Amino acid sequence: MSKTAVKTSRNRRQLIDSFDSLKHSFDGSLQHARDVEAAFEAVRRDFITRISRDLHATRKRLPENNPVREEVMAFIDLMERTSVAWDAKVAGREKGIAFRAHFEDSLLVFVNGKVKSGKSSLGNYMAWGDTDPSDEQKDLVADTLKPRFFSHAKSDVAGGDGEKEAELRREFRVGATEATSSIQGFSLPGLTWVDSPGMHSLNIQNEQLARDYVEHADLILYTIKSDSAGRESDLVEIAHLLGKGKRILLLLTGSDDMEEELGDDGESLVQTWVMKDEDRRMRQRTYVRDALEKNYPGQSLEDVGIISFSARYAQLHADDADAYKDSGMGDVCGALSDLCLSEGLRIKHRTPLNNLSNFLQSCSDDLQPYQALIDGFRQPLTDLKAKSSNSLNVCIQQGQSALAVFIDDFFETGARARDDAADMRRQLAAFQAALNVRYQEIAAEQLGRIFSEVLSGFDEAVHATYSNSELVRLHDFELETATEKVAKVRSGTRKRNTLIGTALGGLTGFLLGGPAGAAIGASLAGGVGGAMGDSASTQYDEIVITVGDNWLDIRHKALASANQALQECMRTSAARLWHLMDRDVEQILAGLTGEIATFDKQVQKLLHQTKMN
Repeated sequence: MSKTAVKTSRNRRQLIDSFDSLKHSFDGSLQHARDVEAAFEAVRRDFITRISRDLHATRKRLPENNPVREEVMAFIDLMERTSVAWDAKVAGREKGIAFRAHFEDSLLVFVNGKVKSGKSSLGNYMAWGDTDPSDEQKDLVADTLKPRFFSHAKSDVAGGDGEKEAELRREFRVGATEATSSIQGFSLPGLTWVDSPGMHSLNIQNEQLARDYVEHADLILYTIKSDSAGRESDLVEIAHLLGKGKRILLLLTGSDDMEEELGDDGESLVQTWVMKDEDRRMRQRTYVRDALEKNYPGQSLEDVGIISFSARYAQLHADDADAYKDSGMGDVCGALSDLCLSEGLRIKHRTPLNNLSNFLQSCSDDLQPYQALIDGFRQPLTDLKAKSSNSLNVCIQQGQSALAVFIDDFFETGARARDDAADMRRQLAAFQAALNVRYQEIAAEQLGRIFSEVLSGFDEAVHATYSNSELVRLHDFELETATEKVAKVRSGTRKRNTLIGTALGGLTGFLLGGPAGAAIGASLAGGVGGAMGDSASTQYDEIVITVGDNWLDIRHKALASANQALQECMRTSAARLWHLMDRDVEQILAGLTGEIATFDKQVQKLLHQTKMN
């Protein structure tokens, strides 16, 4: 159906015959869609299981204050919400598919539109040839042409139709404010006609019920009251359905007016229903099409037919061919018949795949928020790095102060006697070992102020950055010494020997010659004794004395070395720890990105399969 007028005008009976001729060709329309959907369900469940498992494992591993924990939690929340949404979509599809499966041998025509737009009246006319048939009229219809009414899902809205009301009454309720609150319809050979609750209902349950089932229609008849044609709320619904690739016929209902004139008695008023003039009807159709083209330029409207009609006028003038044609009902039946004969089979087989394609595309679209989360995943870590620069400087200074206290305590209260170099070296070796232990403690403590709350396995990560290495080396202890010569005077033996000789000589002379002999003997013996001895002399000895040591120098160099080593260690360690965190984040993102990309690729492959036939 194009923008031009309907090619063929037919009556209701001719329409029913055209559907009957195709009923056996409609079988099996769901099978291919079912196969594709089963494949999708398998990959969907696998995707949810894998990504949920990875996310929960990541959450368990990350400390409470890790900067990316919030992003992981957002991913988990989004994944859970997506899973729930997909489950709801699948459940909704299952309801529609189960409903559709009952009518595989017929074209499923779904009447949609606002409340009180003439849906139920049109349905009764198509079923019985009357908008409000009596039981007597129904009984006059041949059994082969009697519609089989059914009721399906129903809302709990008060005031709507009763339980299986259409099925029991064999007609749709008309006239009530909210006449329809269930999915109900009738079947004729090759045709299933579904009457739905109105859109923009006062009761959201009724509206949602209509939305759940309209997705599964082969053809949608969208009814619009001719007196309010082109309203935005209708245009939005029509554009939405067209966007899903639905085949739609727009019907402007109530295209008649009631006129009053005096009766033959000249006093009473006689009410007469007349069709709106054709020019007025044309302007209404043009207004609707122009409004759609203006507000939704991207929609293809070439195949959207727009027909003005009045079921009431057609009913009143069923035996007047010209009046019936003017009612527009012939155009409605002709359009449906042409569509059934020319496109009915293709539409019947394409609808399930088209519905599935829309469903798969919506699931693919649901992945878009994940990309936004991935894009923002690195930002918290980047922000924390920027803030940590000043913190690192402060931590280095505090660590250096703690090292200085430890070093000063040893050099001020440690070894006192420093005249034994070997002992001092032993003490310094012990202190160096203690210093390196303290050094690592301070480094870990200060780095911990920045990282311990945000890095999983922090202690092991920090330890791995400088284990098995001595980061502070102390200089060897040395004593500073000097060598001096010390003079020593040694007395000679000459004087001693002279005295001894004199004494011995005197004694000998006395014995031999008396006093005179004694004097001579003493003199001679003294001379001989003196000749045999030597005179006194001066000697010099060299001694080594301690004049100082390098203790203070070791202290200053130890402090400088420790400060420099701590600074280098903490900066290097911080860089390595940031690298670990970056690596962890990249691993998380790589896993998430890979899972999402794989799932989307599988969905796109299935989407391609829905478009092949």
